[in-house]
Amino acid sequence: MMGKKHNTGTLRLRPDYEALNLPSAQIHFNGFSKTVGRSDGAFRSVFRGRSMELEDLREYVAGDNLRDIDWKSSSRTGEILVRNYVADKKRRFMFVVDTGKNMLGAMPDGHSKTAAGIITAASAAYMCTRAGAEYQILGSMEAGRQERYSCGPGFLEASLRRLEGCYSMSVKLAGRKKALLSDEFNMQLRRITSTPMRSVSLFLITDLYGVLTLDDRLIRSICSVRDLYVLLMEDADWGSSHIYNAQTGVAVSEYLSYSSRMANEISDKKAALLNKAMRNLRACGASYDIVRSTQDITESIIKVLNRGVG
Repeated sequence: MMGKKHNTGTLRLRPDYEALNLPSAQIHFNGFSKTVGRSDGAFRSVFRGRSMELEDLREYVAGDNLRDIDWKSSSRTGEILVRNYVADKKRRFMFVVDTGKNMLGAMPDGHSKTAAGIITAASAAYMCTRAGAEYQILGSMEAGRQERYSCGPGFLEASLRRLEGCYSMSVKLAGRKKALLSDEFNMQLRRITSTPMRSVSLFLITDLYGVLTLDDRLIRSICSVRDLYVLLMEDADWGSSHIYNAQTGVAVSEYLSYSSRMANEISDKKAALLNKAMRNLRACGASYDIVRSTQDITESIIKVLNRGVG
């Protein structure tokens, strides 16, 4: 919740989508079993390229899985051809992004958690689309809103614009004494899980504060019936200038921000809270990772989707 203050009034942050094509081929959706039940129908394929029913052959493009290359046909035609398989039903993801005041702080690499949250949502949605999934993106400010599941550049851009609007609202409310956004992330998750979501996996993008505000029983309930993925944006370290409290908007004095004693106490407290949060997520069966830098976002997305545990 502490960090260098950033001007987030004008947001237009996007990842390099072309650079995500190759990493997308590493996604395997290993934790698929929880999202399939008798009421959901049978799945012959969780994403394109993994069923046994061959549809056709097409030219290889950057990012395609090398295991799908048809080497015999490729040698015969002189072009690299990839096997296209039939997918009966696409996998669905709901990306729930924490847009509370706690996300207005900074990360250890100096980037704002707001920027990291938007880039993470955009990258994860794009990569899941490349793997054959559909999705929707919701900010914690969007009370009761649910979109259709879809994909494509236009749908992604419209979703990100709404997400930017949520962050802009948080900027306007930052510094107010009333805790208008203190529990919004937890409340949004409750609203979402109270409605039927057949075969939908939840992907949460938040920080340590956001995870600690989540109800443990709610998390256990979610993990018992569907896959849960969590990415945490790490807070900036204590011990630099222009530190402020993201919840209150009050700046911390230079004397305190450079206090080694204060830095050690805060570091110990932060480590203890982080260990507690990780234990809770691990015990519930969620897949999670900690993003310490915007450079780590792509790797962290692949790790959690392949059911790695931070």
